[in-house]
Amino acid sequence: MDKRIVIGIALIVVVVIALAFAYIFFARSASSVVYVDPKTIQRTVGQDFALNISISNVADLYGWELKLSWNSTILEAVSVTEGPFLKNGGDTFFSPRINNTVGYIMVDCTLLEDVSGVNGNGVLATIQFHVKESGSCLFDLYDTLLLNSAVQELKHTVNDGQFST
Repeated sequence: MDKRIVIGIALIVVVVIALAFAYIFFARSASSVVYVDPKTIQRTVGQDFALNISISNVADLYGWELKLSWNSTILEAVSVTEGPFLKNGGDTFFSPRINNTVGYIMVDCTLLEDVSGVNGNGVLATIQFHVKESGSCLFDLYDTLLLNSAVQELKHTVNDGQFST
């Protein structure tokens, strides 16, 4: 067989293997996103509104926790309720804590049974706010943690939101 043909075949094999490894690496590194929805909200003083904390592209979510902060001079959190996403996997424990003095919430949620985690996209929690004063502020998601059914941390990114009057 001609040397050029052998080298050409070897190069094709190397390129195919490299593409396969790149596909596997990038497909596995696609991470979940925890985000404020809608991303921007505009309301006037005295109005109430709802804000969702949502998740996308998650696999085997068994439990989560997060904090969300805002400017407490402008906004007051009225309530925090569990979204339907994790409930799709079974019974849950949901624990929200509101601190309107500082302007943040802490929320924990986990499945309670020996079941697999939930896959896909959905709403983790809904927060009701009341607009107290004019201004603008960031809805800052931080200290976020996602766990799978093996109690391993899931990679994810976070997208904050914005409020203004």
